Amino acid sequence: MDLEKLRELIGIFETSGLAEIEIEEEGRRVRLTRSAPQPVHAPQLIAHIPSGAPIAMPAPMAQPVSAAAQPVQEAEPDVDEGLVIIESPMVGVFYAQPAPGDPPFVKPGDTVEVNQTVCIVEAMKLMNEVAAKFKCTIVNVLVESGEPVEYNQPLFAVKPVE
Repeated sequence: MDLEKLRELIGIFETSGLAEIEIEEEGRRVRLTRSAPQPVHAPQLIAHIPSGAPIAMPAPMAQPVSAAAQPVQEAEPDVDEGLVIIESPMVGVFYAQPAPGDPPFVKPGDTVEVNQTVCIVEAMKLMNEVAAKFKCTIVNVLVESGEPVEYNQPLFAVKPVE
């Protein structure tokens, strides 16, 4: 695959909204994936590189520790006090309310029923509701709305209601 075809493929990929594409041509395979919420605009980077020039990729930047990770450490002692942690079922963006300006699904002190939605985790433009698996009282919300979350990241500290 020549450089012009590769540029065209990247341009199509950038405008398509696809998460991943893989093409094989003449025994060569090209795979493009989106790994960050804000994709790198590769066609703009390549457009100014003369043909045949070596391409140097930028070194990955260190990510600062987010404030969301700090409450997770505070939640560990709570587990010893009979609290249970509701974790994120996937990687995505945590939303505490159904829409901007709406009240949150739950707040500390609320009693939650089985299968009641406690938050939304957006993954690849899909809004995934996270529901309580048991009746409980919300003790602490461990993540700020709009923050990215990882798989199995603690979202809520709750106390089961029997």
